[in-house]
Amino acid sequence: MKKLEYKKENLRLLAHLVAKASSGTLFTKMLNDGGWSPLISASEEYQKAGKSKEDYLFCEFEKIAEQGRFDILDFIVEKTVRKDRIYFKIGEKEYKFPKEPFSDFKKKLRVKKDIPQKKNEKIFDERKFHNSVNFASKNLFRDGHYSQAIFESCKLLNKRVQELSKLETDGKSLMLSAFSVNNPKLKFNALINQSDKDEQEGFMHIFAGVMHGIRNPKGHEITNLKDPFRALEYLSLISLLFKKLDELK
Repeated sequence: MKKLEYKKENLRLLAHLVAKASSGTLFTKMLNDGGWSPLISASEEYQKAGKSKEDYLFCEFEKIAEQGRFDILDFIVEKTVRKDRIYFKIGEKEYKFPKEPFSDFKKKLRVKKDIPQKKNEKIFDERKFHNSVNFASKNLFRDGHYSQAIFESCKLLNKRVQELSKLETDGKSLMLSAFSVNNPKLKFNALINQSDKDEQEGFMHIFAGVMHGIRNPKGHEITNLKDPFRALEYLSLISLLFKKLDELK
């Protein structure tokens, strides 16, 4: 299957094509069907924000790319290349895709080499990850979606801490509250001496760091990760934190 390189200029071109050939209702459906759900309907959101359809879509595509959800962008690209009638309007003679930009778009597509799924599954299983990481990330990692594999395990880790601590906050602030040395909701030990307190504080910062530096980043490494072994290193850290939650006092 041909894929698009998800850099800004290509995301802008994709947004231009979709905006020209689809209505707010239809491209909202495409985003939802691909696995991305705006808070309210896209047609309402871009109008209230005073944005054009193209600007709104470009912003959404950037958010999707920043979270490593290239599976969603692949879905949108495929439907656009095929001019799928479910998501795009039909003009009097043909689809309302601008001719030259659509031609440029097709030229930008490149054949992506098949991901070695069996090899990926083997090296993933060799790590003996916590069951929660297996549940959240194995299939994504196997299929080469390394960034999304990391992101989904982080999401599940965040949810697990919320459930255990009974706190409703999120991310870094959740971890700082849940594992606070002075008023912890969750304890790694009895907190009876300085060594205990150091361990509590240290893991508090590690949990917070994973949320702040791995789950939320916009850096190139996390959002466009292509190295499966680097992805395994991130997942190993997250797996360790799940195991620490299993050992809570």
